Amino acid sequence: MSIVLVASALSGCAGMSAEEKVAVQEAQLKDFVAQADVWGGEIVAQIPVAEIEPAAESYNIGGVRKVSDYDDWPKYYYWDQIVELKAEGARAPSEVADDLEPWLEREGWERNEESEFPPGEQSFERDYYRDGYHLVVEVYTVPPPHAQKLAFMIVTPQTDPDRP
Repeated sequence: MSIVLVASALSGCAGMSAEEKVAVQEAQLKDFVAQADVWGGEIVAQIPVAEIEPAAESYNIGGVRKVSDYDDWPKYYYWDQIVELKAEGARAPSEVADDLEPWLEREGWERNEESEFPPGEQSFERDYYRDGYHLVVEVYTVPPPHAQKLAFMIVTPQTDPDRP
């Protein structure tokens, strides 16, 4: 009996039909979406509402994407939200990002400065990783009267029927 279990585990999705592979990936994607949405909401919740521009709508503008233009699967999900701070608020976007970093680390996000691009003229990014997910915190550095914004993007792992 144990030989059969080992053999089926080693074969991965080799014994699965195309429909079964898609079903596995659909379930994975659903879990990835739920996790990214939870983490994204928790990150944005770290910014006090009193610091956020009330007239600026802030919501997830991300979605599901195919990994390839040619195949329907695998897919991944990205959660993407821009938060606009009050122009004359208590903190600049870079201060919010600095203050957010220790909280992110306590939550299990690890920053990888080596994967970050050099700062641009109008923004810089910080890259964090956790359990196969990638978080990008983009900080806009153009001073007021321009909008004071931070963009948060969480990219999930791609679906894989061979991965439990």
